[in-house]
Amino acid sequence: MGSDLFGSYAESSCAALIVASISSFGVNHDLTAMMYPLLVSSVGILVCLLTTLFATDFFEIKTVKEIEPALKRQLIISTALMTVGIALVTWVSLPSSFTIFNFGTQKVVKNWQLFLCVAVGSWAGLIIGFVTEYYTSNAYSPVQDVAD
Repeated sequence: MGSDLFGSYAESSCAALIVASISSFGVNHDLTAMMYPLLVSSVGILVCLLTTLFATDFFEIKTVKEIEPALKRQLIISTALMTVGIALVTWVSLPSSFTIFNFGTQKVVKNWQLFLCVAVGSWAGLIIGFVTEYYTSNAYSPVQDVAD
């Protein structure tokens, strides 16, 4: 279970490292900026560990009915914390602007644009998860209508 998620994660990390290697980071051998995709993943691990505390220590789950709301709360909290973590990593590890090679031409990219891409991707994943749950969970009307 979850091997497809790990595959997607590994592929996107490798793709981000390849893009970084053909940017001005790779040409200048700027190790900190080259490690940006790995730093984002590292922040994700820390956020995951911190978010686990919300289910185990801060908001203890006492009944089965509390599991689903607790998981949703954890997803929202982790996405918010990850957004803050991504912002910190972006402003600490990246210069204010850098270049990437775009099919033979150089394109100037600002660090806030990179932050925006990663943050929008995180929040879009959360929204996609909630929409998917609405249309596939037996707790909501689309599945109940099909069952009836």
